[in-house]
Amino acid sequence: MAPNEHRAVLATPEQLLVERRALEIVQTEVIAAAKFRTLKMFMADRNAQLLNQSKFMRISVDEHYYHAALMAASEQPRSPRITWTLNCAHDWAGQSVPGSRFGQDNTDNIYRIACIEENLRYKITGKFDAKQAADFSISALPAQMGEDTLSPATAIITLDQIDSGSDGRFEIVLDSTPTDGRRNHLCITGAKFLMMRDSLADWGAERPCALLIERTDGPHEDDYTLETASRRAAHLGSRIADFFLDFVQHKMLEASPANVLPSPVSSAARGGLVTQSATVGHYLLGEDEALVITADRLGARYVGMQIVNMWMQSYDPTAHTSSLNHAQAIPDSDGRYRWVISGRDPGVHNWLDGSGTVIGTIVLRWQQLPPGAKLEGSVTSEVIKLNELHTHLPKETVYLDATAREQQRRERLNSYNQRLL
Repeated sequence: MAPNEHRAVLATPEQLLVERRALEIVQTEVIAAAKFRTLKMFMADRNAQLLNQSKFMRISVDEHYYHAALMAASEQPRSPRITWTLNCAHDWAGQSVPGSRFGQDNTDNIYRIACIEENLRYKITGKFDAKQAADFSISALPAQMGEDTLSPATAIITLDQIDSGSDGRFEIVLDSTPTDGRRNHLCITGAKFLMMRDSLADWGAERPCALLIERTDGPHEDDYTLETASRRAAHLGSRIADFFLDFVQHKMLEASPANVLPSPVSSAARGGLVTQSATVGHYLLGEDEALVITADRLGARYVGMQIVNMWMQSYDPTAHTSSLNHAQAIPDSDGRYRWVISGRDPGVHNWLDGSGTVIGTIVLRWQQLPPGAKLEGSVTSEVIKLNELHTHLPKETVYLDATAREQQRRERLNSYNQRLL
């Protein structure tokens, strides 16, 4: 069965089945107990002493475990299903679906995951939309994200390695044989999961591709049970919360002094996307301060700037301009982007809104950089008094009044909701 233009791209029958199972899982006592332990760990963390963190901690715990429930509900490699996760709460197909964001999730990305076995054979059938995503890739991973490891990809297939027909349709073969330059093939030796990423730049126009995975060497065998999946979700939710708080939040995002971004480095070394480079940090500002971050696109296919709360979770992108990629931010005449982080709206178009907070983390990503791109010194950051901000920004900086800001938010919400159609 091939995906087609009449079938929902994300609200597939497989997705809705996994969500129904996940909703059962998160109601179990074993999940309630695990969530209590994780919240207690968060509350004992040093960042819990920062201002106004209680709400963020509680939401983050809930979404960690709904993601874990989605994964546990879909970990049947002999009956594989592609599951959309790391997304905001939404209502569709008669279901109210909780959010599943964690791990500094990129709000530009459509993240989909499938469970596989390396000794089996699979086929992914897909269809690119006429206005396809800025970037697309499928990574083969040895473990779930954050499950005791960085989970560096064992193999990857990128947009440039996929041949599709004039109608956008394509097929990818997955097995344990070496790719050896073959197109539309992914070697899954050493892999247990697939991660599919569509990176959307223009939310209002670009669409994720339709995807379907099938086992091709035997019958589908679904061994799901609520009891087993609940135990698995409790374990997985606990492990990813522990890992991301200790290793990613404390040892990566808080490694540099507050309000300072180091030069970008390859994300592959950190277990991230092989074709991505990034710089990460954290900000701690006064109510009368702003942090101005300046960066060059460097010829990348995609650049995404985002602020995230201290509990590894994106701010609600439908209500706040907490991320602005290269298609959403306005560059200055020198070709560089200048983003402004502050608790109060400074009236700048490129304002990153952290739900009114002055504390959070920063992730700036480049995907598909050209060879020889100069990363060293490509990013600067400076703390400036809010009342002096206009004197530090270029004369061509675009400013928004309250009406224009509200329009920007409405357009952002409407554009985000396009991915639910």
